[in-house]
Amino acid sequence: MFKKEGPGWRIIRDSSRDNFSTLIGGENWAIELNQSEWEDLVSVVMDLSAQYKNIKDQLMGDEDITLELERSPWLAILKGDKNGWNLKLILNGSFSLNRGAEVFWPRNVAKRVANAMRIMWDSDYL
Repeated sequence: MFKKEGPGWRIIRDSSRDNFSTLIGGENWAIELNQSEWEDLVSVVMDLSAQYKNIKDQLMGDEDITLELERSPWLAILKGDKNGWNLKLILNGSFSLNRGAEVFWPRNVAKRVANAMRIMWDSDYL
C-alpha cells in the first residue's frame, strides 16, 4: 500500500484490491478509482499542471487564467493566477461503470496533490 496525504487531500493506492485500487480525497469527500481511471487522471493532471507552469510567468500580477483539458473519462479544469491555482475534475460516468463524480482541490491543496501524483508517476507506482 502507498499512502500520501496532507491537510485537505489524500491518495491511497492498494494494488491488492481488484476493482478500485486507488482512493483520492479532499476535505470532505473521497472516491475510489479503478486502475484505468487512476492512470488517466494522473496523465491529465500532469499535462495540465505542465501547461500552467509553461505560461504562469507570462501572466500579469492580477491576471486570472482558466485551463481545461478533456481526456476521457476526465475533464480537468485549472483556475488560478501567477501565484497559484485550484483544480476541479469531472469523471464522466458514460465511460466507466456508469458512474461519475466531481472533485475539487482548492488553491492551497491542488499543487500538493499534483506533486504527489508526479512522485507516484515518476516512481512507477501507478
